[in-house]
Amino acid sequence: MLRKFIEGNEAAAYGVKLSRANVITAFPITPQTPLMNKLAEMTASGELKAKYIRVESEHVSMSVCLGASAAGARPFTASCSQGIAFMTELIWMASGFRLPIVMAVVNRSISCPGSLAAEQADSLLQRDTGWIQLYCEDGQEVLDTIIQAYKIGEDERLYLPVMVCYDGFTISHTANTVDIPDQAEVDKFLPPYKHKYIYLDPDDPREIGVSGPKSGYAFETRYQMENTIKASAPVIEKVDSDFRRRFGRSYDGMVEEYQTDNADALLVTMGSITGTARGVVDKLRAKGKRIGLIKIRAFRPYPSEEIRRIAYGVKTIGVIDRNFSHGSAGGGIGCVEAGRALINMDEHPKLLGFVTGLAGRNVTPDHIQHIADRVLKAAEAGKVEREVEWVGLMK
Repeated sequence: MLRKFIEGNEAAAYGVKLSRANVITAFPITPQTPLMNKLAEMTASGELKAKYIRVESEHVSMSVCLGASAAGARPFTASCSQGIAFMTELIWMASGFRLPIVMAVVNRSISCPGSLAAEQADSLLQRDTGWIQLYCEDGQEVLDTIIQAYKIGEDERLYLPVMVCYDGFTISHTANTVDIPDQAEVDKFLPPYKHKYIYLDPDDPREIGVSGPKSGYAFETRYQMENTIKASAPVIEKVDSDFRRRFGRSYDGMVEEYQTDNADALLVTMGSITGTARGVVDKLRAKGKRIGLIKIRAFRPYPSEEIRRIAYGVKTIGVIDRNFSHGSAGGGIGCVEAGRALINMDEHPKLLGFVTGLAGRNVTPDHIQHIADRVLKAAEAGKVEREVEWVGLMK
């Protein structure tokens, strides 16, 4: 094992290298460019044995990944923001063709107005496309999750593409200590890729995805995909558990619980905000406040069963979203999803939504403290005064 002090983008590059991805498609867009630059260095030096392809756009980037995966390669790409929007057509095709591509989404806001900094609207725009979505808190989790993503997506019970998402600049350009596993150990954990059905095999050609008014079983195929992505939940749990046994690190599979025992109130976070929220929870616990934290790691499939289990007996839940859904039933996308998960509980908690950190706006301990106070107050009063609040707006 090698220990290095590196930025999140470099940690991602090591995850790709250790996974032995052999086709890299690169188109620069801030803030993922340093990741692709590092992979270029690795391939040029021979450290990573892969075909590095500089493409003309994000649309082409995903197109090449589709062809590479269909021919039996293990591809990787990365994008964000407008790039993700541009490749949407192909994102749908990757899941429809059941190709286990791994893509890093270095979360950034979408224009207009927009910013080069963190916001999760770009990946969450693609939440309905059939990709597994995993969200990371720091560089170590980025590296480990990329390795896990290949193991999950290439499981022959699934064959699904995976997005590994992490906040732009907050994680991508911030350094922390990262343990880099030995290649031999990763090779034992992640065997060479062999799709059971190689679509571009000239000796055994296959046709799928026929379109048009007589498209046959398109309806049933969608139903099958829905069942498959739901079935990925135990695979995600098992892969993370196996990873812990081999490398000593775990992210609790789908959802990580923190200080949830005896909690009257819970905060729900996703991504880099989690670390700040943990510190606030610790301070409040030290003062006798019964509050805990749920970190959503897998947004697709959404961990409804886990949320219900943790929420049992809890009075109030506050969902902190670094995203938005204009005109929705209330709050950010995470809040809306949590509401659907909770609604049919016999006694479900009160739900509050908080939108913050958009366009890279700093989310400070004071912001989280304010949110926690609101959630604790609702738990004590038994009612919600304000269902949705945008926290951190300029006065």
